[in-house]
Amino acid sequence: MSRVGEKIQDARQKAGIPIKALAKKLGVSEGFIADVESGRRIINEELIKKIEKLLEVNLNEELFDEVQEPIENIKEVDENKFINKQWEDAFAHILKKIPVCSVNLKEIYGYVYLPVIEKKIEGYPSDKLFYIKVPDDSMRGFRIAKDDKVLVYETSEILSNSICLIDIDGKKCIRQIKRVDANKALIISHSNDLKTETKDVKSFTVIGRCIKLESEL
Repeated sequence: MSRVGEKIQDARQKAGIPIKALAKKLGVSEGFIADVESGRRIINEELIKKIEKLLEVNLNEELFDEVQEPIENIKEVDENKFINKQWEDAFAHILKKIPVCSVNLKEIYGYVYLPVIEKKIEGYPSDKLFYIKVPDDSMRGFRIAKDDKVLVYETSEILSNSICLIDIDGKKCIRQIKRVDANKALIISHSNDLKTETKDVKSFTVIGRCIKLESEL
């Protein structure tokens, strides 16, 4: 369990509010709150503020405690390279700060500012997007290489032939999914060779669908 999730769960229980009731007040699913409390999902700043108000708890310190210090091969982010706080506030309605996370969603490497058009980015709800820094070359055959950034739309829907961030056997990774039938799907990776596994759809969880790839030249 993450420290943020643990703090939310503790405050919710002290307030005597069931997960279902909190989810309804926040306009999200019951499963989403359960995943946040267990540390399986990250949570955006807007929801953090709403939870703080509803549960009368301060999560800011917990949030920053949870982000680990950059390891040697991760460059620290200088926020001044992007935009200063004053301009960030001024353009909040047209720019959204999207976190760049590790594949296991335990670390935040930096942020990317993307334009918001009618409350959407790339046609998707702006509060449902995050980046993943690709950890390896297991999807190189799909032109997704180590250290590339992949924009992910948070959804649990299994869409055939899509490339998704999934949790399988307790490990998060990027894979292509192809439906075989209502109960089974192919999990596909492509490093030097194409590899496929047939899995029951209940044996893995889709965290999000990869919608955009950004590579360094």
